[in-house]
Amino acid sequence: MILNKKHILLLLFFSNWIFSQEIEEVKIADELDEVIVTATRTKRQLSSLPMPVMLITKQQLQKSGSVRLRDILLEQTGIVLVSDFGNSEGVQLQGVSADYTLIMIDGVPIVGRTSGNIDLNRLTVNNIKQIEIVKGPSSSLYGSEAIGGVINIITETPKNNQFKGNFQLFTRFVAKQELDINTGIVSKNNRLGIVADINLNSSGGYDLSPETSGLTAYPHQNFTGNLKLLYDFSNKLKGSISQRYYAQNQENNFGENSQKGWNFNTVWNHNLTDSWSLEYSFYGTQYKAKSVFNNEETIFDRSLYRPEIKTKLSSNKATLISGIGANYDALARNEFDAKKSFTAYYAFAQYDFKPITNLNVILGVRFDNPDKYKAAFSPKLSVHYKINDWISAKTSIGKGFKAPDFRQLYFNFRNGEGGYIVLGTQAIHNLYPNVDGINVVEKELKPETSVGYNFGFELQPTKNLKLNINAFRNDISDLIDTFDTQLDVEKLNLPQNTRVFSYRNISEVYTQGIEVDLNYKINNNLQFLGGYQFLTTGDKEQEEEIKKGEVFFRKTPTSSAQKLTIQNYFGLPNRSKHTANLKLFYENFQHDFSANIRAVYRSKYALFDTNNSQGIIDEYDSFVSDNLQVNFAIDKTFKDFINLQIGVDNVFNEKGLKNINKFSNNDSVLRLGTTFYSRIQFKF
Repeated sequence: MILNKKHILLLLFFSNWIFSQEIEEVKIADELDEVIVTATRTKRQLSSLPMPVMLITKQQLQKSGSVRLRDILLEQTGIVLVSDFGNSEGVQLQGVSADYTLIMIDGVPIVGRTSGNIDLNRLTVNNIKQIEIVKGPSSSLYGSEAIGGVINIITETPKNNQFKGNFQLFTRFVAKQELDINTGIVSKNNRLGIVADINLNSSGGYDLSPETSGLTAYPHQNFTGNLKLLYDFSNKLKGSISQRYYAQNQENNFGENSQKGWNFNTVWNHNLTDSWSLEYSFYGTQYKAKSVFNNEETIFDRSLYRPEIKTKLSSNKATLISGIGANYDALARNEFDAKKSFTAYYAFAQYDFKPITNLNVILGVRFDNPDKYKAAFSPKLSVHYKINDWISAKTSIGKGFKAPDFRQLYFNFRNGEGGYIVLGTQAIHNLYPNVDGINVVEKELKPETSVGYNFGFELQPTKNLKLNINAFRNDISDLIDTFDTQLDVEKLNLPQNTRVFSYRNISEVYTQGIEVDLNYKINNNLQFLGGYQFLTTGDKEQEEEIKKGEVFFRKTPTSSAQKLTIQNYFGLPNRSKHTANLKLFYENFQHDFSANIRAVYRSKYALFDTNNSQGIIDEYDSFVSDNLQVNFAIDKTFKDFINLQIGVDNVFNEKGLKNINKFSNNDSVLRLGTTFYSRIQFKF
């Protein structure tokens, strides 16, 4: 997509006209009650929850110029977007890797991870009501992949006798070239409700780092369609059916790739009495990616089906929810000898009660019983105590787990030129069941597990000031890692000098730190938001090796080797010790005008060991330099139904050039540049 000079001149004209408007202070609208459903699977006020939870409202999404989930997550406390070597990008939460964070839409999981990551650009935010983020292990309610926490996208639900619609055109230009078109309606009349949304997104491709080979983003076109139907059969029986479809085509210099995904979810709520209800749901989803590289086709085809029954029993002082369900999971890909499948049955329960007036306790537990790996038991305890009218204490401790994935069980990858093969634990036992020493590979892997601790305070000394402080620690055990089996290749009928790799549970790591969030309403028109996270991480096995004096490093390639001390240890790769965000929002309701400025900071981090210290990152390695990105946006509403927004991402044109000598061909650390955008929205 290419924009000509007329578009830019038009935007400059509107910008000048908007800034020329007289600005007066008027009383800001009262904030709506912030209701959260993800943390407890029941409706709860945000301020009353006993675990760290973050809420991103629809207004925040619109004011920040976000059109994809990635855009808004970049600016949140305790969340860092990280790239792997294939430039696949994922969400790191409290320092826990992206493949341990569960991403959902309306409480059901999104499938189709690449290198453990969900492509956040697949997810448009235009039909989103709010985004809820629960930090810390959440497997007691949601099962696998919730070790680090949960990100739940809540879509719009119509109110009685409501009709609203919108048409939106969004463009990015200069550093990025992108066009995004969205239209949708939300309506409910008597018993029937409908939510429908269509999104088109395209790009002509762009290169944010000319210093590296290839483009940052290749040309693409994608389509997203959402449809939700709701019907109230009576006051006691209500049902909904929703479906989402996504498709993308992309071409590059080596071939082409396509993605298709759909999901179907139906939920039926039956209120048997005023205090007892049942919920029946069935969810199905499929994600299929096909790529052609040098005339060779690869396919990744993942599907998941989940029936579930949940019951809720409530009284004045307590709520009990419980449920049972099953996951029918399947994956077909080139590296498997056939389509593989998992079946797992689960049961969960949660008791939410108040033993005394100011004390809220939540006890949760879940049991998962799969057919291809060992069972998992996930308890959680959360406590909220209101000390006085302006200070509350919160604490939670929970266990999370991540199931072994299909690759770790069934992978059959052979690289003859490289002289190695990689076999999943089930695959190697099926291929060579009677080979001596095969038991060095355990056929049934254990799920990766974690124990997470959170303790903090919520303070509101004045009506206009809120402060949240949270200390956390996550201990992750039984991490699944590759290892050299050292099996006799002659007995495996493999060429000499072939190395045979498989997977095992071995590593233990931790992440810990403190988070601070500030919300200060300066006056009726001006609001300040700020957040900071201090993080330390480590691999326990690496720390033991350092303490024993078994690790050596070189300060320079030509210097002599020295013993590494624990004081020189930096921690896990791709983790920054300091991250922060600052946001200033201005609202003028009399003239329907608003403006905001937002800054995001990330301190230095290391990608990998660069000084041959046995894969361990220390303070003498090469680090990606710290980075500060400042974004700015203004918007103006005309006649109550036309809204115009213009903005600039990365105002000071940070490009990461300080890293060019250390990471000369790494697009993930050299991919920044100033981007201008505009959005016009018609509401009806």
